[in-house]
Amino acid sequence: MMYCTQLIVAPLLKAFVSESVSSFVGWLGTGFYLLAYLLVSFNKVKANKPGYHILNILGATGLILHALYMNDGPNLICNLAWLSIAIIAIIAIFLRKIKQS
Repeated sequence: MMYCTQLIVAPLLKAFVSESVSSFVGWLGTGFYLLAYLLVSFNKVKANKPGYHILNILGATGLILHALYMNDGPNLICNLAWLSIAIIAIIAIFLRKIKQS
C-alpha cells in the first residue's frame, strides 16, 4: 500500500495541491480532532452520538490527505484506523436506533 501511495497518490496530489493547501487541510483535521476531544471531555457532545464521530471523520480526512501528500506512512495508517472506527461507530449508532424503533 505504501508503495502505491509513493508512486501514484502522492505525485497526483502534488500535481494539483500546493504544500500550503495540504498543510492547511492537515491543520483543519487537527482542529477537528481537538474540538471533538474538548467537547466530549466537557460533556458537550456524547461519544454515543453521531456528532462526535463526524468531527473525528473530518479530522481523520484532513490528516489522511496531508499524510498522503507528505508520504507519511505511520500518520496515514493511524488516521485510516481512526476514520474506520468513526464510520463503524456511526453505523452502529444508526443500527441501534433502527432496532429500537
